[in-house]
Amino acid sequence: MIKSKQIYMSKQSYSAQEGLGYLGEDLLIQGTVHSEKKIVVSCTVEGSLHGDQEIIVSEKGNVNGKIEGNVVVVAGKINGDMLVHERLEVNSTANLHGEVHVPSGQLLIQEGAYMEGQCITSKNKQTAKQLTS
Repeated sequence: MIKSKQIYMSKQSYSAQEGLGYLGEDLLIQGTVHSEKKIVVSCTVEGSLHGDQEIIVSEKGNVNGKIEGNVVVVAGKINGDMLVHERLEVNSTANLHGEVHVPSGQLLIQEGAYMEGQCITSKNKQTAKQLTS
């Protein structure tokens, strides 16, 4: 967590006191990452990534493993399965390989995004959460 440095995104300023985790470009993380707050991933993660709130994989972010979260925004590279409980946004710079589970009507894919794999939509959020059981 960044304690005093400010991070600027979408014309808003966030700090660690407001509940933002930031994994910078110079990091290589091997294993499991779990965040209770909003997290921005700009590094390489070799393993699983779990978020209780929002997970943002920036353009420089690279995740090789499973992602599970409520709201997931992808602008970088994902090589692994995703389980999204509320909403998935795939930006034009994203490159996804793997199976994606998301509630019906809660998937936004921008023109230019690359996806290879299977997308499974569920009728409601509860059904998506039950997939992990």
